[in-house]
Amino acid sequence: MALFVVSDLHLGESTLASMFRDPEQGHRFADLCAGVARHPDNELVLLGDIFDLTAAHPPRKGLTAFGLALDVPLEDKSPPPLPAIMRAIRENNPVALDALEALSAEARVTLVPGNHDRHLGETGGREALDAAGLPKVAIESQAVRRLMDKWIVLQHGHLWDPSCATATGGGETMTAVLHHAVIPFLRHQAPRSNVHIDPDRVVALRPEERVVPVLERWLKPGVFERFIDAFLELLVENGYLSRAAAWLATPSLIRSKLKEDDDLWERAGHSALEALEGNRALPGKPPPPDVLVLGHTHVIDWAVHEGRPGVERLYVNLGTWSARASDAAGPLDATLPLLRIEADQRQLRAQLLDISASWRTLQRFEVTR
Repeated sequence: MALFVVSDLHLGESTLASMFRDPEQGHRFADLCAGVARHPDNELVLLGDIFDLTAAHPPRKGLTAFGLALDVPLEDKSPPPLPAIMRAIRENNPVALDALEALSAEARVTLVPGNHDRHLGETGGREALDAAGLPKVAIESQAVRRLMDKWIVLQHGHLWDPSCATATGGGETMTAVLHHAVIPFLRHQAPRSNVHIDPDRVVALRPEERVVPVLERWLKPGVFERFIDAFLELLVENGYLSRAAAWLATPSLIRSKLKEDDDLWERAGHSALEALEGNRALPGKPPPPDVLVLGHTHVIDWAVHEGRPGVERLYVNLGTWSARASDAAGPLDATLPLLRIEADQRQLRAQLLDISASWRTLQRFEVTR
C-alpha cells in the first residue's frame, strides 16, 4: 500500500485564465492515476486547491465602474451555481477528470478542500462534486493516516495564512479581481510594440499582488496610472483595502508589501517545524505528526526535524501543478510535484518526485521503526 499526494492543480473553466492545461498536465495526471490504480490498497490524496472555484466567482461589485474607468466592456454579475461551475470544470479538463473518475472506482481517492475549493467542504459541496461525475471521491477536512507506527497528517495549509484562512480574509477578493477585471483589461489592450503582454501569466504570479510591478513593465505610462487608480478602487469596493489604505498605496509601498507576502512559504515552514517539535498546535487537532504535509504556498519545501537520538520527523510542502512565476518575462516553473509515502514492517519511506521529468526523485526520506 502506498499513499500518493498532490496539491494545487487549480483546474478551472475554459472562460478563465489557464492555470492547468489539460492537453499537457492532464495526461501527466492520468498517468499518475493509472499508477495509483495498479494496487487497490493505494490511495490518492488531493490536498486542496484542486479546483479553482474562487476564480469562477466575480467580485461582488465594482466591475462596471472598473470597466468604465479603463474603457473595457465589463459589468457586474453574479456567480453561477456551484454544480454548474464544477460541470464546466469537468468539461474543460476531460483528460484529468476522466482519469480521476476511473481511479475512484478502483481505489481510494480523498479530497481535502483548500482555500480555492473550500466550497466542496461546505453545504452543497458533496452535490457539486457529484455533478462533476466524482461521487466516489471522499471529502475530508484533513487526512490523517497511520503507516507503520507513524502518524501522517495532510492539510492544505491555508489556515495559517490570514488572507486565505477565511472567505473574508482578502485572498478570494484578489483572485476574483485578477480573473474578472485585470485579465479582461489586459486582453482588451492593443498590442504594444516590443513588449509582449501575456494576460494568463497574471494568475501564475506568486504572491498575487506581484501583478502591480509586472503591469508597470507591460503598460504604457499614463495607462498604468489609470489602471492603478481603478484597481485600488475595485479592491476598496470589495473590502480588500480600506479607503485610507488605498489613498496611501503607491507602487513602491506595494513592492515593500510583496517582500512580506513572498516569505509566506518560509513562515509556513517555521510553523510546521514548530508543530513537529510539539510547540505549535495544528488546526483540527490531529495526533502529533511524524510526517506533516502541506500545500498552499506554491513553493516546494522539505525539512527534516531531528528530535531525540534516532527520531526524525518530516515536513513537506508540495508546491503546485500550476506554472509559477515571479516576474514579467522570466521562465515559468513547470515542475509537477508528487509525494509518495509507503511503509513495510520496519521502515517508512517518503519520496518527493517530479513527474514532469520521468518521475525524477527530488528528495527522499527513510526512517525505521
